[in-house]
Amino acid sequence: MNKVGFSIAVLSLISSLSLFASDDFTGQWSGQEKNDNGSLYSTLTLKLKQNNNNITGSYCYVTRGGNKIDCPEGDGSNLKGTANGKKALIEFDSAFGGVKGKASLELKDNKVLWKLIKDAENGEFYAPKAYALDKEVNQGDLKSDMKVFSTSDFTITLVNGCGGFYTVCDKAKYFGLRNKDGKQITLNGKTTQPANSNTADGMIFNNNGVGYIVRFNPLELKVIQGNKILVEQSGKWEL
Repeated sequence: MNKVGFSIAVLSLISSLSLFASDDFTGQWSGQEKNDNGSLYSTLTLKLKQNNNNITGSYCYVTRGGNKIDCPEGDGSNLKGTANGKKALIEFDSAFGGVKGKASLELKDNKVLWKLIKDAENGEFYAPKAYALDKEVNQGDLKSDMKVFSTSDFTITLVNGCGGFYTVCDKAKYFGLRNKDGKQITLNGKTTQPANSNTADGMIFNNNGVGYIVRFNPLELKVIQGNKILVEQSGKWEL
């Protein structure tokens, strides 16, 4: 695999997986259920915004193979609620006239778990009893949190899971490619930063006693085991 292909593959992986835990309910969450024959039965999409403990947004439930669509018009809002840590209680209105339905939400294992508590009143509604939803990741946001650099022997993609790339963070990812044979490695780590600073100047990762140290300025990769330096190479940013 070449450098460009590796970088695209890593970006695709990050886009399809939730690598880092969500701090609150803000974002677009979606899930789907399939029939026994593999065809799509339903989808649920939640667009949520959390401000302190207050949640606003919308739910859109499409079921029965697309024959029932319970969604607000345009960018309308049809739910509100209150968060308490990783749990929330919301109230929702249906596009079919039902109002004041209630559901609980829970952030668990990088998913939002929906559970219907009370049916909507005074009209029809379509909402699932239980559903698991994954967060949709914006690729534009990812690119600002991700950088790719190369050395003479390696191509490395670094991801900061706390926001901007230079944010101090204990949720960093290292995707490494050895250019000569295509061998890959994925590591978890954290940023390094000067004392009393909120700006990262590098990242550090550990793999069974082997340390992978990346310095941003000047850009460098160093791999050490105990007091022995296994790799020490300067790099250049590719992305």
